[in-house]
Amino acid sequence: MTREEQMQLRAVCGNAFSPSAPIDRMKLFAGRISQLHKITDAVSTRGRHAIMYGDRGVGKTSLANILKDVFSAAPGMKIVRVNCSEQDTFRSAWMKALSEITVFAEPQGRQHPQPPNPIEHTLDNFVHEVEQLGPGELRRLLARWSQPDFELVLVFDEFDRIPESERSPFADTIKDLSDNSVSTTIVLVGVADDVNDLFEEHASIERCLEQIFVPVMSSSELHDIVAKAISAAKMTIDSDAADLIVSLSQGFPHYTHLIGQQSAFAAIERNQTHVSMEDVRLGIQASIDKSQQTIRDLYRRASQGQRKGTLYPQVLLACALAETDDMGFFGSVDVREPLCRITNQDYDIPNFAQHLDKFSSDESRGPILEKSGIARRFRFKFRNPLLQPFIIMNGLTSGMVTGDLIAELKRNRAL
Repeated sequence: MTREEQMQLRAVCGNAFSPSAPIDRMKLFAGRISQLHKITDAVSTRGRHAIMYGDRGVGKTSLANILKDVFSAAPGMKIVRVNCSEQDTFRSAWMKALSEITVFAEPQGRQHPQPPNPIEHTLDNFVHEVEQLGPGELRRLLARWSQPDFELVLVFDEFDRIPESERSPFADTIKDLSDNSVSTTIVLVGVADDVNDLFEEHASIERCLEQIFVPVMSSSELHDIVAKAISAAKMTIDSDAADLIVSLSQGFPHYTHLIGQQSAFAAIERNQTHVSMEDVRLGIQASIDKSQQTIRDLYRRASQGQRKGTLYPQVLLACALAETDDMGFFGSVDVREPLCRITNQDYDIPNFAQHLDKFSSDESRGPILEKSGIARRFRFKFRNPLLQPFIIMNGLTSGMVTGDLIAELKRNRAL
């Protein structure tokens, strides 16, 4: 390839792999078929709404983004997506949504000898004068402008960023729209362990709310991401190289995109269109360098020891490699096997229990782990799930762990 061809291919790879922005193109979107079915079922059922929840980094926003592609072939469908923020109130979030909905209204005022041409408006124009915008006002507004055989889908992404005091009216709005069979579907997307974390004391809306948990991705879904992106760039990749990318990602598509992209860049720099294992190793180091500064700082604080020979880096790596439940929690016993394999020494739980305690309580080391349960049955979880793959990548490049051991531990979990 000429240098110009290399740059063109690099641009194609940068577009096919998307570590920094959520996927919004159906042709590059991979997996999540079950969740897509649940969303489409909610949209097609009058009075049904949906809430998607799960750890940050699992691809909820990408899933929300491709709804437009999913419903593009359906006539009479309007999709509006709103990004929520810490500054949002119930009113401001809804004003964002209403400003994206266009309707046509006849001009008011003087008489016309002939029927006037309708004037285009956005729905927020009809509520600027309303001092209190509540569930009832919204239901009446949406019902007034609803049309037969027309469905409005409103997606409120990063819903958990809205202050808790402002979330309750959303639940009331969902119930009001459902009870009155208004042709509007609300989809809420947020970080939570369960729906109760997003809505407290609103059991009355459970009957009209499709609860969609978005877990970390399966290996097959992550392989699909690599295959689609590599194919879009008209490149190829060794199967073991793709396996390593997937193993290191630990179910998080962000890292699949990041490592895949950097590995493809490494191959292009060698003037090749085939990604080898060596390219992936170079891609891993580049991915570490490009990881968020907050992630790197968290790792440095948690792993540093005041004296030589401390086990903090090894225990931290063992936590990242530990078998977890569906919610990402692991116990002390799950840390033991990875730690013994990493160090080639036999450790019992009392040998590293204090490390887990400091990871979950000591401010000098984070805290980076969330601890729940009771004594002797404590469960742990990374507060920032995106830290877990970073720890494993760092362990691989530093020589603390091998790719074969990572793959072996992952296989053992599946047995």
